Amino acid sequence: MDMARAFLVAVLPLLLCFSVPDGVFAQQGPSQSYQLITDPQVSGGVLIAQRPTQRTATELLIQGFGEVQGFFDARPWALASYQDWRRGDDAGAWFEASIQRAIVNGLAFAGVTRGNGTIAFAFDSPRTVGRTLPRLLDLVGSAGQDPTRGLNWQVRKFPDGSGQIELPDGWQITFAQKGMVAATGPQGEIERGVASPVMSRTGAARLGAMAQQLPMPVLDPTDPVSALTGVWAYVAAASLQAGRPAARILRVIEAAPASLPMPGLSQAKYVDFEYERAGAVQRALALAIMGAMGPDGQWLFYQTYVSAPTQSFAQSLPVLVRIWDSALTARHVVQERLNHALASLQQAGKIWQQTMRGRDVSLQRTHDNWTEGFRGSGFILNIGTGERRVVNLADRKEIVERLNQREPGRYRELPLSDLNR
Repeated sequence: MDMARAFLVAVLPLLLCFSVPDGVFAQQGPSQSYQLITDPQVSGGVLIAQRPTQRTATELLIQGFGEVQGFFDARPWALASYQDWRRGDDAGAWFEASIQRAIVNGLAFAGVTRGNGTIAFAFDSPRTVGRTLPRLLDLVGSAGQDPTRGLNWQVRKFPDGSGQIELPDGWQITFAQKGMVAATGPQGEIERGVASPVMSRTGAARLGAMAQQLPMPVLDPTDPVSALTGVWAYVAAASLQAGRPAARILRVIEAAPASLPMPGLSQAKYVDFEYERAGAVQRALALAIMGAMGPDGQWLFYQTYVSAPTQSFAQSLPVLVRIWDSALTARHVVQERLNHALASLQQAGKIWQQTMRGRDVSLQRTHDNWTEGFRGSGFILNIGTGERRVVNLADRKEIVERLNQREPGRYRELPLSDLNR
């Protein structure tokens, strides 16, 4: 925003020299996901959109030029541009376009902060834009104000000591165990690090009749979107059978590829979707990750999502993204191991033990070791008090040795596989 104003100061003398016939500014319906802002005291208007993004400001601005061509008669034409080469989080361009054949000029700019992007197109007729643009930028400022400011943010430790998350007032942690956390508040809800065991169709076919007793969905790991919808459908059916409210996905709005947090995983995508629960429609943004399939046909599906009522999702999203981001920076890049997923694995092991005795123990140990490596953190145990601490996995051995130098024999590493015996 500051760079946009600086750019305006540089081009403003040129704008005041324009002398072209008057054009009629006709308000149109805004493009999808954009809000049109006007002020009765000033001509012109502002198109603005806000969304989470992994793009740079320049990439976001180029994307915006294509998205608003439905509002204007055609794609706007960029005449001059700027960008912040040092950080890549601000970019803008002076543009020309037409609305119902009336020429308009304006300033388009994009900014990215903490993974949340803002795109704005402030415009008016060439005859008046030099005078009205400062006021139009004020409209952008009021519409694009960071809603995370002014909230009383506090870092909350997970009750089991396995992590932390930053939450504003009014939010409560509703569940936390071994790096997984769920929380709700005025802006919506978050569930982080949910892990679900899944069996492929081929693996289920090998098990034959026993596959019907598996406490897990049967899905092939084709893509994260189908995995997300399949797992949610399975959980919904189980919830209904248990007499609990079920969350049913209504539609997938958009999906975009995401980078994998570590080698050994299959695919990852950000998924924007709507779901219905207890008669209320919610909109959610999820990171869906598929693990590699094992030799027995089993694979793991990981998800982290934030959600809010559909009508307030856009306003709540910056707060939800900040909460999401705070968990990412708390040493847990992806936190999994949902309690019922562990119980499902143990129950599945009992079924398989009828024909493959002892194999379930090996599978559990392999899964626990993989989980610790994926999460990047592990436990150490104070033998005297029984207290557990979560530390960086790469540093765990060194930390235990250093502690035992002061109190010999008091501390030891506590692998996850030991906890799940």
